[in-house]
Amino acid sequence: MTLDVYTLFVCELYVTLFLVIIMFFAWRGAQYDRTLGYLCLALCLTLSGLWLSSLRENGALFMPVVAGNMLILMAYGILLNAFRAFRGARNNYLWLAGMLVWALLCLFPPFYHSLPLRILVSSSLCLFYSAAMIRELYRARALLPVTWWPAQLLLWVHVVFNLIRILLDTGVASAQYGAIGGSTFSVWVIIESILLVIGLNFTFLAMVNERNQLQYKRASLLDPLTSVWNRRALFQLAEKCRQHCLRNRQSFSVLLFDLDHFKAINDRFGHTQGDKTLINFCQIAQRHMPKEGWFARLGGEEFAAVMVAEKAQALAIAEHIRSETAGAQPDGINYTVSIGVACDKGSTLSVGDLMTEADDALYRAKARGRNCVVDARATDSNPAALTADAPG
Repeated sequence: MTLDVYTLFVCELYVTLFLVIIMFFAWRGAQYDRTLGYLCLALCLTLSGLWLSSLRENGALFMPVVAGNMLILMAYGILLNAFRAFRGARNNYLWLAGMLVWALLCLFPPFYHSLPLRILVSSSLCLFYSAAMIRELYRARALLPVTWWPAQLLLWVHVVFNLIRILLDTGVASAQYGAIGGSTFSVWVIIESILLVIGLNFTFLAMVNERNQLQYKRASLLDPLTSVWNRRALFQLAEKCRQHCLRNRQSFSVLLFDLDHFKAINDRFGHTQGDKTLINFCQIAQRHMPKEGWFARLGGEEFAAVMVAEKAQALAIAEHIRSETAGAQPDGINYTVSIGVACDKGSTLSVGDLMTEADDALYRAKARGRNCVVDARATDSNPAALTADAPG
């Protein structure tokens, strides 16, 4: 079966136009997302470049060879900006490189009138942009646990196609006159272009959707004021951490924190200063979290942490947090914290049971005068098992 180049070219125009319309409404529906905006612009430039290439049927060279290819290379550059915008990076001037190189080379007649040279340079520039996109995609891999692989595959297929074109497209002019009347390899170029533009558009839509879903999920697990984990996240993380400790016979520790007389800070200095105090405490606590430790705000002035740590280590961490908090004085405000610590290794106690133990220890810390750390399994008759009080 012989593939008609004109039919394929018309199909490519209609497919690109249809995708422009889809992407425009997707961009608006996504609250003018920068990534989709760049993709829509790249499609518009591609469509314009394709239309200019049809002017070859009139025997013209400048518009299809110079202007048309410059627009398509500009579309590649805008597409690179889309990948950068996806991961939140700023634009750079690299996106202009292909267009400027092409314009400069077209000033030289040997290049301008040589189809093999134009094919070699255009394919090489496509490889350059594809490699840059693969690099940007690799740097955004943390945002794409699912769609990263399909996106990588699509770009690598495009790389392989352009390498094959460099090797096999000798630049022999096609006997067919008119639109896209380039080399005999043009049919395959059009087919690959159609598949690429469709694949990129739906891949980008999937990438943006996955990124947004992850951002929404993460936002639902963070405390909006302090940006630490919230109660829901803590219990999810605590259960995973507990199971890990049971499997590996490691100690699992729970720390509960309560800022002392916090209501008095709000009443005396206002809620804005109270918020600053909460943020300050979170910064202190997070600095002392071990690698396998998670800190969260339970609500109000109550906080918790879970960690893989022996009792001595957990008590030391708690004491460091208590000591640094007592000397913090954000905006000249003195405040302290009481801490209850529960630690277990190898028993069948649940996370909830250990939270209850830590809460009882916290209650005892409050009863002892606040601004201290209490071990849940120590007794008041054994002072050596309790950390020393700090006055306040």
